[in-house]
Amino acid sequence: SGAGFGGATPMDVDSDAGPLPMDVGSLFSGILGGGGEFSARRRRSAPQHALPMGTAVVIRGLVGAAEHNGKTGRVLSFDGGRSRYEVSVEGGGTLFVKPQNLTQQCGVEVTALSAKPELNGKFGDVISYDGEVGRYMVLMQNPPTAVALQPKNCILREGTRVVLTDLANSRYNGQMACIAAVDRATGRYTVQCQSGEVIKVKYEKVVC
Repeated sequence: SGAGFGGATPMDVDSDAGPLPMDVGSLFSGILGGGGEFSARRRRSAPQHALPMGTAVVIRGLVGAAEHNGKTGRVLSFDGGRSRYEVSVEGGGTLFVKPQNLTQQCGVEVTALSAKPELNGKFGDVISYDGEVGRYMVLMQNPPTAVALQPKNCILREGTRVVLTDLANSRYNGQMACIAAVDRATGRYTVQCQSGEVIKVKYEKVVC
């Protein structure tokens, strides 16, 4: 539920940049509300910071079941008590997977890419994430080509679920969150954390 953070001023945990005055509750209502019965079922099935059921994902970073790394699947449910997603895996079967071991296949816009400036402003879809090198593999839409991009060069859409990482305030690291707004001028997202807090973070401090 969005109760308790409507009208809150998000704290910038990356720097002392000024706060962004906004009604975050209204933003989430616009992003996640509406959509009729399906949206209502989706909200009941998972908390706001969790991936909705049916989301396409790629499994990564598993140690005990490494044979599943790189496989695609779809979210069936989220177990908040265990902090695990139930994922239907390609080829059959289901797994219970931590949020940190899933990459959401979602849309991005390329930004501030100096090596290939012609890609800036273009759109693509995340197909995987390599945690060892910190790069998304993104399939660009036009022309269709695959490129490896750092999170700082990818703008995720409002409503995208993410996991926070590498923040100076370590208590946020590993938390699940949902992007409420994108501030292109400062290169930051406003996100609602699973703790209920609303904060601002740089593009590179989240992984989808």
